[in-house]
Amino acid sequence: MTDGLTTREIQSELENVLGLDGSTDIIAHVNLEALGPIEGGAETVIAAILAASGTVVMPAFTYQTQIIPQDGPPDNAIAYGTGDEMNARAEFYRPDLRIHPDCGVAAETLRQDGDTLRSIHPILSFIAQGPNARSVLGSQTRQNPLGPIAWLEAHDGGVLLMGVDQRHNFSLHLAEQRAGRKSFVRWALTMNDIEELPNIPGCAEGFNMIWQHLYPFTSVAQIGLARCELIPIEPMLALAEQMLRENPNFMLCNKPSCLSCRARETH
Repeated sequence: MTDGLTTREIQSELENVLGLDGSTDIIAHVNLEALGPIEGGAETVIAAILAASGTVVMPAFTYQTQIIPQDGPPDNAIAYGTGDEMNARAEFYRPDLRIHPDCGVAAETLRQDGDTLRSIHPILSFIAQGPNARSVLGSQTRQNPLGPIAWLEAHDGGVLLMGVDQRHNFSLHLAEQRAGRKSFVRWALTMNDIEELPNIPGCAEGFNMIWQHLYPFTSVAQIGLARCELIPIEPMLALAEQMLRENPNFMLCNKPSCLSCRARETH
């Protein structure tokens, strides 16, 4: 008897049920607590994902670097001049800055591994480990923060969701961008300046609208206490873009207070 899931048990489910074969490059989103008891914690889960995959990419976002200016472009889903308190707490971006807690403990654990590389976007950086880590991270620029998603798509990559739903499926933002949905400008505190960063995606609270439509090409496994999914990126993005073009309000949330979704709503 063990105290929880082991690396071998998690790897077995990833390979034998979800179909990872040690060569597929993936972007992983992991809710560690949803999996239940794990022998060894986050390190165990990361070791299993690395063993079952080719190159593993994870979000390493640093929302804590953001500031709100006094003014800026219109229709930008931001209340200018309201950020004094947040601005005072903002942290300078640096390559070793901890990942924002919203990305999860597993991502921060991978970041701390000495073999992990990181892109240098001041808000939406990614981390990666594996044979193609340098290539996938090199596809991101300040102007193109979603470059790593397009790289994974072009190389038959997948999205691994472990204990999270489609609201955490960041790759869907690329379908929004391709369908012409509005993106935003944000500002980050860096060591040299306050950087203006374009093409930042908006709210993802409505992304569960696409969940059932992805069934035909989604592999599902129960790992510990969590539902886990592996979704190939190419057909996922193609379907999402098609549905967005047919219904421009698809996957917007229904919260009247959401500045992001209201700025992108079509009437």
